[in-house]
Amino acid sequence: MASSTRASTTVNYVSEPTATNQSKSPSSLLLAPREFDLAFLLRVFWRRKNMFIGIVVLMMTLAVLGLSAITPLYTAQTDIIIESREQKVADLTAVLGDVLPDKEGLLSEIEVIQSRNIADKVIDRMNLANDPEFNDELKPKSFVRIALDDAQEMLAQYLPPETFASFFSGEDRPLSDEQRRIRERDAIVNAFLDRLAVSVKGQSRVIVVYFTAEDPQKAALIADAVADVYIDDQLEAKFQATQRANKWLAGKLQDLRKQVSQSENAVEEYRRRAGLLQSKDGTLISQQMADLNTQLIVARTERAAADARLGQVRQMIRAAGNAQAAADVLGSPTIQELSKQEAEVKRKIADLSQELGDRHPRLISAKAELRDLESKITSEVNKVVQKLDNEAGVARAREAALQHSADQLEGRLGQANASEVQLRALEREADANKALLQQFLSRFEEITAQSDLVAQQTNARVLSEATIPEKPSEPKKLQILVLVFIASSVFAAALILLVENMERGFRSGEQIEQSTGVRTLGLMPVFKKRRRDGGLQDLLVGHSTVFGESIRSIYTSILISNLKPAPRTVLITSSQPKEGKTTLAVSLVRIAASSGKRAVIVETDLRKPNVHRLMRLQQTPGLIDYYGGDATLDEILHQDEASGAWVIPSGRLNTDPTKVLTSEKVRDLFVTLARDFDLVVVDSPPLMAVSDARQLAPDMDATVFAVRWGKTPREIARQGLKELLETGAVLSGTVLTMVDPTKHARYGFGDSGYYYKSVKSYYMT
Repeated sequence: MASSTRASTTVNYVSEPTATNQSKSPSSLLLAPREFDLAFLLRVFWRRKNMFIGIVVLMMTLAVLGLSAITPLYTAQTDIIIESREQKVADLTAVLGDVLPDKEGLLSEIEVIQSRNIADKVIDRMNLANDPEFNDELKPKSFVRIALDDAQEMLAQYLPPETFASFFSGEDRPLSDEQRRIRERDAIVNAFLDRLAVSVKGQSRVIVVYFTAEDPQKAALIADAVADVYIDDQLEAKFQATQRANKWLAGKLQDLRKQVSQSENAVEEYRRRAGLLQSKDGTLISQQMADLNTQLIVARTERAAADARLGQVRQMIRAAGNAQAAADVLGSPTIQELSKQEAEVKRKIADLSQELGDRHPRLISAKAELRDLESKITSEVNKVVQKLDNEAGVARAREAALQHSADQLEGRLGQANASEVQLRALEREADANKALLQQFLSRFEEITAQSDLVAQQTNARVLSEATIPEKPSEPKKLQILVLVFIASSVFAAALILLVENMERGFRSGEQIEQSTGVRTLGLMPVFKKRRRDGGLQDLLVGHSTVFGESIRSIYTSILISNLKPAPRTVLITSSQPKEGKTTLAVSLVRIAASSGKRAVIVETDLRKPNVHRLMRLQQTPGLIDYYGGDATLDEILHQDEASGAWVIPSGRLNTDPTKVLTSEKVRDLFVTLARDFDLVVVDSPPLMAVSDARQLAPDMDATVFAVRWGKTPREIARQGLKELLETGAVLSGTVLTMVDPTKHARYGFGDSGYYYKSVKSYYMT
C-alpha cells in the first residue's frame, strides 16, 4: 500500500514547495537576505536588551571609574599681539629681522614659541625641573615600578653590566652620568611641550598661548612666563643681531677700504700704462686729435683757396691772351703800375702815329718802350703765377703732412679707445666700491648711533595676561561620558548584530523554507514538565494546551501535505541526536489516538531506544523479539492506557539493527500495521549518526524531519535533508522542535503568532 502512492507523491512534492524556489534544489539554497524591517531590527535589540544594557553599563562604569582616577588639569591662556606697524629707527629692518604680520610670519612665531629653546628657558625660570609634574624621576614610585626595580637590581647582580644595560635600556653600553642628565632634561622638556599649545586667534594677529597644569595658579604663571620668555628672546635676538651687524660691518668696512684703494690704484696704473693721461678737457690724445683736425681743416681751406686763385689766373690768362687782363684780375701793384705805363705809352704811340710816320724814331722808340713794358708785364705775371703755384704746392704739402699726422694719430686714438673700455670698467668697479663703502659707512654710523634703542624694541607685546582658571579643562567628563555612551551603544549594537548574524540555528519555519526550500509543518514548543507522572500526557489529552495544539497542528499539516489518500506510515527523524524527534513521535501518536484514530508507534532506534521510557512501558517484547521469532505481533503490541495508542518497543538489544530493519519480515510488518492502523509513526535514529533512517524512509508514506530550534546548525540540517531526499523518500516537511515560546515571540516571524498573548487565551496552559 505504501509503495503504490510513493512514486507519484515523491515527484509531485519535490516540485511543489514554492514558486520562488521551484527551480532551485534544497541543497543549493542559502538563507535569503531579509528586506530591511525596522520593527524586526527593534525586536532584535529588544531580545538582546540585557546584553545591550550590560555592555553600556559596564563601559559607562569603567569610564566613570577612569575619570574619577584621572587628576584634573587646568588650562590658562596668555594673549600676545604682533604689531602691524614696526617702530623703525633708521632703516635697520634688514639687519634686525622684524616679524612681518603675515600668515607665514605668524606661523613662524608660533613655532618659535613652541621651540625647545623657549621651553628650556621657561623650565629654568620656573624651576620646573624640580616639579614632579614634569619630572617623572621625582614622582613616587608605584608598587609595580618598585617590583620591577627590585627585579632589575637582582638581575644586575648576576649579569655583566654591558649585558644588563643592553637588555633593559636598549643600549650597547651603560650610559654615562652626562648622558642620563641629558635624557632626563629632554624628558622634562617633552613633558613641558606636551602641556603647551599655541594658536592664532581667528583672522587676527593675536597669538594665544595655552598651558595646562594640575594647579590652576601654576598654569597661569607658566603661561605668562612663556610669553615673557618669548618677548625677552626676541629682544635678545635683536641685540645679538645688532652686535653681529656691528662686528660684521666693521670688518666689511676695512675690506671695502682696501678694495677701493686697490681699484683706484689699478685705474691710475692702467691709465699710465695705456697712455691715457687725463687733463681737464679729456685725454691728451683726444685733444691732439682735435687740434690736428682743426689744422687739417684750415690747411685744406688754404690749399683750396690757393688752387682756386691759381686756376683763376691761368684761366684769365688763357682767355685774355695778355697780361693786361691778368693785371686787372691779379691786382698786383707792379702789374698795375706797368699797366698804367703801358696805357700811357699806347696813347703816346697813338698820338705819334697821327703826327709822325711809322718810321719816325720817336714812334719807333715808343713802340720799343711798349714792347719793353709788355715784356715786363708778362714777366711779372709769370712771377705772380709762379708764386701762386708755389703757394698752392706749399698748401698741398702742408695738407698732406697734416693728413698723414691725422692718420697716425687716429690709429693711436683707436688703441686708446679700446684701452678706455677697460679703463671705464676699472673706473666703474672703483666707483662701485666707493659707493658700497659710502653705503656701509652710513649704515655703520646709523647702527652705531641707534643700536641700543632699537635692540630694546620689539613688535610683540602681551595683550592680556593669564587669569587663574576656575574650572578644569581636562578631563571633559560630560563630553567623555557622552562619547563613551555613544561608543558603547554602537559597540553593543554592532556586537548584537554580529551575534545575531553568527547564529547558525533556525529560529522560524520561514528561515527553514528560505534556506532549504522545504516547507515547515509547524513548531513544537519545548516541554519543560517532563515528569514520570505522565506530565506529557496531561498536555496532550483532555485539555487545550499550547503544546497539544501545536502537535495537533503538525499532525494536520502531515495529513494534508501529501496527495490523497492520507499517509498511514510516517517516519520521524532528524539530523542529530537530542533534537526532540522522539518527543514529536510520541506526541503525534498520542494526539492521533486521543482523537479516535487507531495509532501505533514503532521504536526503530535500536541503538538508543527511548520511546518506551517516555511512555513508561516495558522494553520487551518488542521489534527485535518479533524479528527473532520470539514473539508474535499481538505480543509486541503494548497499549498506552492514557491515550489508547499502541506501542511496539525496541525489544532486547542483541541483534544488528541493520539486519533487523532491512529484513523482509520487518517490511511485511509495516505493511500489516499500515493495513490495520490509521496511523503508524516510526521513530528512527538520526540521519547523521547511522544509516537506519535512510533505509526505512523509502518504504514510508511520509517522512517528517525534526530540526531543533536555535541549535541545529543550518549546514547540518541542509545536509540531512539532502541525504534524505537522495533516498527517494517522500518528505512531508520539517518541524521546528523544542521552541521557547517566550523567546520565539520576540523574533517577530510569521509563525510566532502562535505564541502571542491574544492567542494564548485560548489555551488552558
